[in-house]
Amino acid sequence: MNTESKKKEWKWPLGIFLMYMTFVTATLVFVVFTFTQRTDLVVENYYEKTLTYQDHIDRAQNALNLKVPFRVERRESYVDLIFPPDLVELGISGEVVFYRPSDSLLDKTFPLDTDREGHQMIPLAELQPGMWKVQVTWNSGGTEYFSESNLFIRQ
Repeated sequence: MNTESKKKEWKWPLGIFLMYMTFVTATLVFVVFTFTQRTDLVVENYYEKTLTYQDHIDRAQNALNLKVPFRVERRESYVDLIFPPDLVELGISGEVVFYRPSDSLLDKTFPLDTDREGHQMIPLAELQPGMWKVQVTWNSGGTEYFSESNLFIRQ
């Protein structure tokens, strides 16, 4: 009598098929995963912005050349934007962008509306805690200016 047990043979075509299906499934899962991830760009139309970047540099240089500098100061419950008095006399128009580098959905834009002393106060209650970039673009007397400051809001 033969006491040897029957040994199951491995089917190579089945092994190749299973490896191929595992590879295809893993690839499809990876592709679906990558397409469902949200990507935050600094600006949506970055190519058009690069074409006018020299204008942006000129606005920033204009702000640096001011005799009395523009300031952003954090108070207890608000952010105080302080414009130089000589620009206030000429009139100021523009906008303030609170840019959140970690989440573009939290970005906030406010129109400039200063008082007679050149102050604009923006309540901190409208902003989530975290790191913000305060980007101010304004026009006064036909000259454009730009300033950017970092602001950290704690809980």
